[in-house]
Amino acid sequence: MRSYLGLTTTLTALIACVSLQASAYVNRFPTYEPQYIFDGQYTAALQKHAHQWHLLPLRGEQIQVSDNAAQCAVSTNVPNGLWFVTQDAAGKLQLVAPSVTKLPQGFPDNVALRACGEQADTRTTLFVPGQALDWIAQNAGTVLIDD
Repeated sequence: MRSYLGLTTTLTALIACVSLQASAYVNRFPTYEPQYIFDGQYTAALQKHAHQWHLLPLRGEQIQVSDNAAQCAVSTNVPNGLWFVTQDAAGKLQLVAPSVTKLPQGFPDNVALRACGEQADTRTTLFVPGQALDWIAQNAGTVLIDD
């Protein structure tokens, strides 16, 4: 009985030691996946599959704008993630991807924003309903793009 108890204690200690070493090894290589804290990290959102823009004013209810018009359907498939709203060299609106937004190989880090029906002047353009584009120009600092 005594040798069985000693063997059990030894095996338990060995398993605990191995599991602690394994967890220490895993924790040595942290992952830096983007984390979005909803409610406050963006001021507009696009749900691509629904063609739905959600404009989030600081005060009041969110505004929903649909982009089901034919002119809006032909847009670049912008990767999901958080995008900054800025202006390009010509003063037109664009989205710029911060480092936490994962981009496919070869996809540019900026996307032009243009009103539906407007002519695209760059390779990557996201067409936005005029009402939403005007609101984004005046109010948005960041846009969350999601499926």
